Amino acid sequence: MTSGRLVSRGIILALLAVVLLGGPALAADAPKRGGVLRVGNLGEPPALDAHWTTASITETLTNHLYEGLYSLDASNRPIPMLAEGHTVSRDGLTYTFKLRQGVKFHNGKEMTSEDVVASLARWGKQSIYGKALFAQVAEWKAVDKYTAEMKLKEKSAIVLISLAVPNNFGAIYPKEIAEKFPPEIKVTEYVGTGPFKLAEWKPDQYIRMVRFDDYKARNEKPNGYGGGKTAHLDEIRWIPVPEVATRVAQVETGELEFADDLNLDAYDRLTKNPNVRPLVSKPYYWLVAVFNKKEGLMTNQKLRQAWQAALDIEPIMKNVAGGKAEFYRMDSSLAPVEITAWHTKLAGLPWNERNRDKARRLLQEAGYKKEPIRFMTTQEYKWMYDFALLTKQQLEDAGFAIDLQVVDWATLVKRRNNSKEYDVFTTGMGAFYDPTHHIYLTASWPGWTTDEDILRLQAELARETDPKKRLTLWEQQTRQFYEKVPVIRYGDLFGLRGIRNTVKGFNEKTERIRFYNVWLEQ
Repeated sequence: MTSGRLVSRGIILALLAVVLLGGPALAADAPKRGGVLRVGNLGEPPALDAHWTTASITETLTNHLYEGLYSLDASNRPIPMLAEGHTVSRDGLTYTFKLRQGVKFHNGKEMTSEDVVASLARWGKQSIYGKALFAQVAEWKAVDKYTAEMKLKEKSAIVLISLAVPNNFGAIYPKEIAEKFPPEIKVTEYVGTGPFKLAEWKPDQYIRMVRFDDYKARNEKPNGYGGGKTAHLDEIRWIPVPEVATRVAQVETGELEFADDLNLDAYDRLTKNPNVRPLVSKPYYWLVAVFNKKEGLMTNQKLRQAWQAALDIEPIMKNVAGGKAEFYRMDSSLAPVEITAWHTKLAGLPWNERNRDKARRLLQEAGYKKEPIRFMTTQEYKWMYDFALLTKQQLEDAGFAIDLQVVDWATLVKRRNNSKEYDVFTTGMGAFYDPTHHIYLTASWPGWTTDEDILRLQAELARETDPKKRLTLWEQQTRQFYEKVPVIRYGDLFGLRGIRNTVKGFNEKTERIRFYNVWLEQ
């Protein structure tokens, strides 16, 4: 009797300790189902077709609606998503993909190999990354209901990484939708397998995504962009708020739970708000001016080299970063430090030369006669406008005439596809997970890099499977980049986001925002 009382008393004391010491924290950390998460972003996406554009806002939105065969883990390595796994033939030319069974689309239909084959065939004709991969594909077919087979023309180093990239990605659509919309036509029927489905899109008001109750999650733990995904939220409401100061104010007042792409000078203000946390996104973008190399003034390589020679990059980056050194990084590598496999440290590159005399000499050699150069930017990304404005000042001091054209972001994305509309445009380059995925080195992305030497090295990098040889080729391509100057590489800029303390489970380590596995604590 006594021993039983002692055991009971011990249990009671242990439970009391849990309640007093750990109970509230454990309860607060438990995911909760329900609620509407309001996200302030800078504007309207140009499309909700993941195959159709590299715009980062489209990437962010569509990764909640759709999934691919593979995704990236926390170390940026490919891991299965809709695929169960794959095998490769001994000669390295045949990839056989086994699909997960019982995965449903938002319309209730089960995903099969026919959907996968039709979707990736479309992606291979439209996406930057799809085109790079499918240039190596001899045959792509369904073998049975849950098996697809890819036969290559040659050995490839880029099959899985291309299927795993989150940007302009190989989203799987129902076959009937993939075939209804040719690659050059934007999909307007938004049906995927993701944890959220589209409920409503009111342009310039909001995009509503609601939980997909029949979503079939993987069994693994969340891992980077992959692993298990759970839609705890009832709804994500993406609200376009073009004015950045308004986004900052609304996340402070609670009109938004999350605000993206904020001015870096708002960091101190957000830090002082007890209800909000500032999040620093690293990497974010390296800033870039993209030259139109199809027609017009910037087809002249010496003119591009003059632009490169004239720039004093650090004061530009410091200004864009709101004077805060911790928000920018000076680096000439085409891959950020965080992508360790491809980050380079090469001496003697003509980066940040600050050499006006060289620039003036190159302008003379180019035969430049002060013709206005149409430089297109936007104020919706304040950092784009700031670095364009400072660039204009530096270039004009060196003898350029710059016609700075300020438009909204959607217009810039549309106009950059028309070679008659501009000479240069601003944007940012996020992380690329393979050398062949650097879109500004391709002939199909705006700016149109058609230089034979650049494209030859890109093709070699796609074929070469030895990692050491690939790195050597990539170093060659980096030196070639600074000679040919297809675009201007400025410095690395880190991003700022604001998140209310009520938002839990958010993964701060991924470059792009994701709201699966996120819940609201009221």
